[in-house]
Amino acid sequence: MIIRAKILTLATVAAAVLSIPAFAEDYDRGLEKHRGVNVAANDGHDHGGEAHDHGKDHGHDDKSHYDTKTFASVKDAWAFLGTATADAEKLAAEGKIEPIHELAEQIGAAVHTLEDKSDMVTGDAKKKLTAALKQLDKAADELHHSAEGKDADATSLNLKKVKGLLPLIQGLYPAGAL
Repeated sequence: MIIRAKILTLATVAAAVLSIPAFAEDYDRGLEKHRGVNVAANDGHDHGGEAHDHGKDHGHDDKSHYDTKTFASVKDAWAFLGTATADAEKLAAEGKIEPIHELAEQIGAAVHTLEDKSDMVTGDAKKKLTAALKQLDKAADELHHSAEGKDADATSLNLKKVKGLLPLIQGLYPAGAL
């Protein structure tokens, strides 16, 4: 009986040891499958589980619609947000919806800069800022799609959403940060 128990124990251990490479392989495959998730989140956006890469989904030869704007600092990104929303409002009032499409993409780039470079915001304000920037990114994405679809009413509504979030976000930064 003792010999059988030892054999069973050894067999169990051997099976576990032999399965480790298979487990590691499955784990690596899982990592590989999800390796680009952060990149996809930065390059495109999420529509309830499916990544949306602007270049690939819109037939623009694997490039973004427009040259991606970059911002050296939070102040630069924030200044752009003010200018871009004012420009978008003017365009919407004139009935020029298509150019808002590009502005919305650039607003998204500014939001990502704020997400990446807002180290001066700490504590509870940091949590609120993260949530508010996520909302702003979603609103910019909706603005992008409504302008792309040349839907003037939806574009105006989405532009109001973007503008409405700006004072909330501004209030979360320390004085002089923006």
